[in-house]
Parts: sequence; C-alpha cells; structure tokens
Amino acid sequence: MGFIGFFYSVIMRLSLSWSYSFITNGVVYLHYVTLHAVYMIFFFVMPFSIGGLSNLLIPLCFSLADMCLPRINNLSFWMLVFSFCLTVISSSIYLGASSGWTLYPPYSSYPGSSWLSTDFIIFSLHLAGASSILSSINFIVTVFVLPINYNFWFFQYPLFIVAQLTVSFLLLISLPVLAAAITMLLFDRNFSTYFFSNVNGGDALLYQHLFWFFGHPEVYVLILPAFAVVSHFLSFSINRAVPFSYPGLSIAIIGIGILGCVVWAHHMFTSGMDIDTRFYFASATLIIAVPTGIKIFSWLFTLLSDFIIYSPLLIWVLGFIFLFTFGGLSGIVLWNCHLNLFFHDWYYVIAHFHYVLSLGAVVGVFISLFFFFPTFYNLSYSYLNQTSIFIVFFIGSNVLFFPFHFLGLWGLPRHYLLFDLNFFCFSISSLFGLILILISSIEVCSSVFYREGLLYFSYYMDLFFKLDIFVENNVQCFYNLYLISTE
Repeated sequence: MGFIGFFYSVIMRLSLSWSYSFITNGVVYLHYVTLHAVYMIFFFVMPFSIGGLSNLLIPLCFSLADMCLPRINNLSFWMLVFSFCLTVISSSIYLGASSGWTLYPPYSSYPGSSWLSTDFIIFSLHLAGASSILSSINFIVTVFVLPINYNFWFFQYPLFIVAQLTVSFLLLISLPVLAAAITMLLFDRNFSTYFFSNVNGGDALLYQHLFWFFGHPEVYVLILPAFAVVSHFLSFSINRAVPFSYPGLSIAIIGIGILGCVVWAHHMFTSGMDIDTRFYFASATLIIAVPTGIKIFSWLFTLLSDFIIYSPLLIWVLGFIFLFTFGGLSGIVLWNCHLNLFFHDWYYVIAHFHYVLSLGAVVGVFISLFFFFPTFYNLSYSYLNQTSIFIVFFIGSNVLFFPFHFLGLWGLPRHYLLFDLNFFCFSISSLFGLILILISSIEVCSSVFYREGLLYFSYYMDLFFKLDIFVENNVQCFYNLYLISTE
C-alpha cells in the first residue's frame, strides 16, 4: 500500500515536470493527490507504526504470548484490507474521488462530485477508522490488564509503551469525531440533508472543525511511534536501559498528545475567525514546540553523554533529528496567524508537513525496519548498503522538498496542475529528487531481502527438486506395479 501511494506521487511529479505533460485533466490529477494522501496516511504509516510494531513489541515488552483480544485484532486487520479494497473500487468509478484527502464540502458534496467514488472513499475511511479504534482498545486493554506480574509505575514503562498508549487514547478521542463528520457528509450527499450547505442553512466550517479535531491529533499519531523507536535505538547505542532524561521524554510524549487535541483550528486561520480565537490557537501551537524541543535536546544529550556504539542506523537517527527539526522550524513560521494568511494553501505548507511526516514518520519506519526486523524475522543486511541507502534517500528527499519553500514564498498554490514556467527548474529538481528516493526504495528491498530471498529461493528450489524426485520415484513404482499386475 505504501508503494502504491508512493507511485501516485511519482505520477504527480511527472505531470508537474511540465504543464499538462502527463495528465491533462485536473479532476484526474486531484484524484491522484487524494489517493496519495489516503494511502500514505491510513494504509502505510498508521498500519506499520501503530498496528504492526505494537503487535510485535507490546507482547515482547511484557513477556506475553499474544495480545489480550486477538480476535478483535484479527477483525481490525481484515477491516483494513476491505477498506483498501473500497479505495480501489473508488478509483475505478468514473474519474475517482477528487476532493482531497480532507473531503472538504462543497468539493465533496453532491454538486461538487456527483459520482459514487467519493461515497466509496467515505466508506473506506469509516472502515479504516473502525479498524484503528478496535486496535487501540486492544492495545490499551493489553497494557493495563494482561501484565499482572509486573508492578510498574507508569514512568517505568518502556517509552514505546508510553507512546502507543498516548496514540491509542488520541485515536479513541478523535476518530469518532471524524466518523460523525463523514457520516453527516454521506447524508448530505445521499439523503438531502444540509449539514454543510451554507445556502440551505448549514455550515461548511462545521465540517472543517470536526475534521481537524481529528486531523491534528492524527499528525502526532503518525510521528509519536517514530519518536519512541528513535529513543529506544539511542538508549541501545549507549548500552543503557533508558535514554537521557527518561521522565522528561515520557512527560513530553504525553504533553504532545494533550496539546495536540486543542490546536486544531490553526489549520483554519483563513476561514475568518476573530482575532482572539486566532491568538489562542497560535499561542497553543507555539507551546507544542516546548515538549518537542525537550525530546530533541534529550536525544542530543543522549548522543553526547556516553560512549556510542557505532552502527549505520546512527546516521539514520541523526538524519531523522535534522529533518524533523527543520520541518518543525517551518512550522514555527506557520504558527503565526498573520503570516499563515499568506502561506496557507501554498507550497510552503506542503514543504512543512512533508519534512515532518514524509521525512519524519517514514524515516522512523526505515529505522524500525532496520532495527527491529532483523530480530523479528532473522533478516540480515549489509551495513554498507544501509549507509548508501540513507545517503541517496537524504539527498533525494531534500532535493525534492526543499524547493517547495521557495515555491510557497513565491505564491504557487497547492493542487494546481497548470503553473508558471518560471517554476520549471524547481519542478525538474523535484522530479530528480523523487527519482533518487525511488532508487533508495528499490535498494531497501534489494539489500534487506536479497540474501534471504536467495536463501529461500534455493531452499524452495531444493524442496521442489526433492519433490520432483519423490513424484518420479512414485510414478515409476506405480508403473512397475502396473506391469507386474498385467503380467
């Protein structure tokens, strides 16, 4: 699913290399934008960082055989599979859903997109949200019910457990609000209600408030597991049980989760809210920088506090700290409600959240892949290849996303298929960066699984030839029996 979402971005960048070069229909382009975001958020980062890692690491942390509610776990998995199938059906109906992953009305209302693909995307998000709610219940019950032999105080839990508990509570708080919003949108589309129609007495801003009450905690849902993985690796690198200032890191993770629920309207500074409300949301947004800074400085002091056991993953962690900090600095620019009036819906915002998420959460996925999976699945990988993968990925991601800052400062809007040819050089550089990321992704698959693939291939080929010899011997035996019986 992650590769599908990534190839949607490849198609978008190919189309943006020259105006109308690849895609000539703006609705089709917006459909690719929509599915790229939906796949990368709901079907790649969330299932990997939350569902996948939690199912592997939570029982390991408490020496358990399995999660507390394995059948609910299984149900949440299959709901995600059927949710993915609904997105595939959605993309095959007419021109596909083209209202963006936020599904803002009136773009997603019946006059804006009258075909059924938007309804299938709404059903898909319903199933994905229900899957996340069930898995969150499973994680919370597993942590608080099953480990009866452990008399842990809360601040003695591993940081991964603290992060996943925070993420689970955030999902339980925010996902029902998203479900209510898209259910009302579904009723507006199919049953002639007017929840979000300003013409008929509704309020389109109500949808934005409901969606971003889910959408901003969702940002921290995606990044908190990466924080925990980085903290665990740094404590492993200095050969200690915990990183520097473990209580501070725990409180920072919980503080980010609490503050993330009260800053949703900083996505809506251009919607016409009054100055006092804008001042509150701007101030609350800036306060989130405090626990985030605590984590960054705790990681840096961990690196400086003791002898470091070098491994190539250390370069990945340093790259994660740099990229996430850089993305956070552009977020500090966007917290200003007056500057945000100019930067909103421009490429500067794309640069910000791709540095934080695409280069924060996805690098966290790579770190957990290289750090945990050799233990889980008995994989092996080359240190040289791992270092070269980081170099190619780091250069490619910066070449891809750094020019977006300039495009945003110069006023290029998001979601536009046609653009001024003065931006051509930046479009070509972004395409070159995407090609480097594609090379690094292929190198990940080849370097991590090449040796195991050869081993498994030789094993199964050996098994196949043994089976072939077994079948041949049995056929010869039956043929001999047949000859004896005829004689």
